Amino acid sequence: MKRIVIITCPKSEDVCTGAGCFSALNRRKGAFERYHGEEVELEAFMKCSGCGHLLENDKGLVEKVRQILEIHPDAIHLGICCCDDGRSKELCPEIEALADVFRSHGIEVVRGTHGEF
Repeated sequence: MKRIVIITCPKSEDVCTGAGCFSALNRRKGAFERYHGEEVELEAFMKCSGCGHLLENDKGLVEKVRQILEIHPDAIHLGICCCDDGRSKELCPEIEALADVFRSHGIEVVRGTHGEF
């Protein structure tokens, strides 16, 4: 069984219900195709703490990261909303920093959920 976490951007809250991510996961579409035929357990659905919130200056974000590291999922999927502007396909600095932390702890970071970038 694969244990995963999905991270999204709080800027998307105005238009996002999470349905795209969950539908793709349940149907093994998009970036979740890699789990076709496998059992998957969603361990957490987390939002970063927003622009300008890095581990150095946000105790809440430190706690979120600690909780994710404690469960040590097999993979962390980054929603397409984690792009800097939604079109450039570049991760925003806050998400890139989080991804680096998870990678440094041996957790695979996958760019994409219902869409890949």
